[in-house]
Amino acid sequence: MEAIARGAAINKAMLFYYFSSKDNLYRTVLFGVFSEFFGEIGRIISGQLTPDLFLEKFPEIFIRFIARHPDLLRIMVFDLIHNPENVTTAMAEIIHEKISFKPHPLFELIRRWHKQGLVSESDPLHFMMNIVALSIFSFIGKPMVEAISGIKVTSDEDFYRKRIASVVNVLQRGMLK
Repeated sequence: MEAIARGAAINKAMLFYYFSSKDNLYRTVLFGVFSEFFGEIGRIISGQLTPDLFLEKFPEIFIRFIARHPDLLRIMVFDLIHNPENVTTAMAEIIHEKISFKPHPLFELIRRWHKQGLVSESDPLHFMMNIVALSIFSFIGKPMVEAISGIKVTSDEDFYRKRIASVVNVLQRGMLK
């Protein structure tokens, strides 16, 4: 809280006045950031959504979102390692109580796509895990691949554009029937 207060050029008492606790500050930050993310996802989900379009748009939204909020991934990974219930509780609260996006209709849509023979993965949980894993690894894996290959990414925008195209290609080739 002290570091946040210093960065905001206010005293710590002011932070506690507005947020009352570190947990409330954390949830407020997550709520603000994830409202943006789920708002973007909600705009692509409609009755006309096809698996091909979803596999094209979701990774782009996810990768560009994390690129705009690079500290979010660091904070969440740290918290998931050290205090996982903090993140999961905050996420459940945000999704179920404060954001109009609900994952259940999306999961039903994925099940329907599988029944229609449009996607190979029958379990919506694994369907989404595949997309999220490839998208998150764009950030976690980049420094490792740079170190191993000796190739330094010189343009983030060019890297993200190519990474999105690659992730979409892998997902569409592996998950569409």
